[in-house]
Amino acid sequence: MKILSLSIALALGASSALAGNSATHPLNPISVEQPNLQVEPSSFVRSNLMKKSQNDRLKARLAKYGLTKKNRPHLYNLIDNQLYQDNKNVASSVAAQNVSTASVENCDTHPSNVCSFFKHMGFEIATLPGTTEKYLVVSALNSERVPTNYTFIDITLVDQNGRSITLPRYEEFFGDGPEQKRKSIYSAVKVESAIESIKKAERIYADAWVTVVYEDANGNEVIEDRNSKVEYPRETLLAILGYIEPDETLMTQSELQSTQSIGTFAEMPTPSIPIGSNVTHPADIATGAEEEAKIIVCLNRNYGDCDYENIYPSNTPNGDMKLKVPFIGEYVIMGKVKTIYRPDWTALNVVENTDGSLSLEVGEKIVKPAEAERGSNIFIQTKEGGGATEIAGHPYSEIANFFADRIEVEYIPYRTRTLTRLHWNITRNEGVFGDATLYGRYQDANWIMNIAVANEPRPGSAPRIETIVVGSTGMGTWEDLDHPPMQIVYSCLAKGSMILLPDGSEMPIEKLSVGDTVLGASQYSPNIRLPLEIKDISIGVEAIPMVKLTTREGKTLLLTESHPVITQAGQPVWAKDIKVADQIQMHGGFGFITKVERVKYNDAVYNLKLGRTKDDPKHRVNETFSMFANSVQVGDLATQSANEFKEIVETEQDVLIRLPESWHKDYLNSKR
Repeated sequence: MKILSLSIALALGASSALAGNSATHPLNPISVEQPNLQVEPSSFVRSNLMKKSQNDRLKARLAKYGLTKKNRPHLYNLIDNQLYQDNKNVASSVAAQNVSTASVENCDTHPSNVCSFFKHMGFEIATLPGTTEKYLVVSALNSERVPTNYTFIDITLVDQNGRSITLPRYEEFFGDGPEQKRKSIYSAVKVESAIESIKKAERIYADAWVTVVYEDANGNEVIEDRNSKVEYPRETLLAILGYIEPDETLMTQSELQSTQSIGTFAEMPTPSIPIGSNVTHPADIATGAEEEAKIIVCLNRNYGDCDYENIYPSNTPNGDMKLKVPFIGEYVIMGKVKTIYRPDWTALNVVENTDGSLSLEVGEKIVKPAEAERGSNIFIQTKEGGGATEIAGHPYSEIANFFADRIEVEYIPYRTRTLTRLHWNITRNEGVFGDATLYGRYQDANWIMNIAVANEPRPGSAPRIETIVVGSTGMGTWEDLDHPPMQIVYSCLAKGSMILLPDGSEMPIEKLSVGDTVLGASQYSPNIRLPLEIKDISIGVEAIPMVKLTTREGKTLLLTESHPVITQAGQPVWAKDIKVADQIQMHGGFGFITKVERVKYNDAVYNLKLGRTKDDPKHRVNETFSMFANSVQVGDLATQSANEFKEIVETEQDVLIRLPESWHKDYLNSKR
């Protein structure tokens, strides 16, 4: 993956990851070559690279960023090969592209699965790291459930003529590295510059492209080129940036001329209601020990840092355990929303009743517009799992229209204009995102609310199909982001694990209570034993197979895959990362691992949160502890939380080892 810090890029003004700010985007965002493009009904438009015009367009897009046949030989060979197939091969190749993804990804395993997820992530006003400078940032991501060999993704915010508003920017990803299945891109510009550019524009589009290479079921490389563009509400974006356009119907000619000549903020009264999003749930509502804001969703365990618990009785079948998250909030848009669109682009038309109330009436289904990507829906997207999961509601038969049908509309008068408040109230029991079998432990799951509307920006103007995106964007180190991502976590020890007590006796973990004392150690001195008090106990069930460790000494321990085991070096390591012949800390010395197994488990699991006893004065802030389960030294709840996820750092050699040899030259050139 080629990463260029945007802070460095902006400081330099240009680099290999940026194109000039005055550049014109390759395509006018309003025009789409429909006859030569395969239109995906749910999201993106796919290029037909066997058409020379579209094949050349992809090469031109790459060349704009300095990527040529000389420095990306294998990529260009794949692109060229699309042109040199006879009609028979063309037909079979198209069929392979259409069916291989579905067969490899097994997209039908669950009704809420989205296996190829190319999505705009909206816009944010964010602070450049290390500064106080505010930027308008737009972002997008692509995520496949299948492994990829290569991903090229770029994005720009443009006006109706294709002129860039943000700096065009790209990223390359070679295989699935630390970013795993999620490939993200963002582009930015200073707020002051954004305001001036948007004021001069009539319409605003986010235009993103992605080129993906993966292997089909037969091991052949498949290349796909896709475009996704959306129109963002121009007047709303300006208002969020801090600029309310003059109400020309209430201004004299001299006032209009004065406003136009100044070219700065107009003297307009700020609406009494904030423009943009106001989300109550999901949110980081618990007071946990995490250093950065995260929404902790706990599957089948009840820790003190959980924002939302999903707890089920022991022996509940995995298929009956659902991931449930509430979604409550509103979005105020400049203009009069006339229609909300369901995921299949069926219209929900706003009806103004004689009593002044508003209601939604089901209308006709339209063809997916070129300036939109998806109808109204909510998604959870993880970098580990790939693809995305739609909100399903309960039962799953409601999945197609669940979110769109729950949006309420309210018109708010504002001088001679109208604001529209879109409100949703989905309780936790209703916000179902599939069963627990879909989920492991996910570090930063994005939650994404996409609302597609037909909006009348000003009285008498024609409605425009505009997109509103609310949620976590996963924009790395940018500061002051509105919505944190989720973490989906759970881990424990199996019922019956024998916990060592200070007097040398043992007790089953399920028999212990808060206030009891066990024998353990501090993270700072893992070899020094001390009595520790149980501060909290987690009880839950496990949805995926657990790890069974067996030592040469004859000890066995059954624990969840991310429960920390203390190694000979005194460091916590996930149970799933323990290997045969590893040495671990045990009561009385070191243990030697002779077997590591995966075991399906259907009973209760437990974990303990430990702390120093009242008569121990050596307390340290954020200190974590370990204990002994079946004589194996393992971390407690705080150790688990501190080591739940670890940052993966790859060397150049690591990438070359996991990457097919045909890509080595392309990758090495990307590092120069």
